[in-house]
Amino acid sequence: MMNDCEPGTNSGVRTAALTAGAQMSIFWHILHLLTARYGNQPMGQLLVALTMVFLNERGMPPTLTDLCDATGLPKGSVSRYISWQIHEGMVEERIDPDDMRRRFLVQTDKGKDEWRWQIDALDSLFSRIGRLDAKLQTEGDMRDAEEILRLMKDVTANAPARIR
Repeated sequence: MMNDCEPGTNSGVRTAALTAGAQMSIFWHILHLLTARYGNQPMGQLLVALTMVFLNERGMPPTLTDLCDATGLPKGSVSRYISWQIHEGMVEERIDPDDMRRRFLVQTDKGKDEWRWQIDALDSLFSRIGRLDAKLQTEGDMRDAEEILRLMKDVTANAPARIR
């Protein structure tokens, strides 16, 4: 079953629309990649972190309230997650000069480096999955379990040092 996405390129490799199996493989690899990098951090924490990064990348550093509204998570949880990011040096608070009570959450250089690592890791992952999916489509539906297991082990073995 093919999806409706447009053909694209990742790392210079032309990829066709991916099969549902390849899409599931990508989903699994993204979860695996994030777990290898961040350990057993709760998914809510990753959701808050990625939401904050997306907004910062678009020139709109969010407030704690913005993150609560955007993720649907309770304020206590979001506050705890942001405290961890501040402690790790990924984010810093900046006071709004127009409203001293309002604090924007701004990505630090360390946080931007982490974002670049995520983008590079996902680009590599999409490229590898696209090549594997193209191979499976041309060679039939028989999956090479050893190649898939090798890819899974590679994700774990090549993950950079964990962030607490």
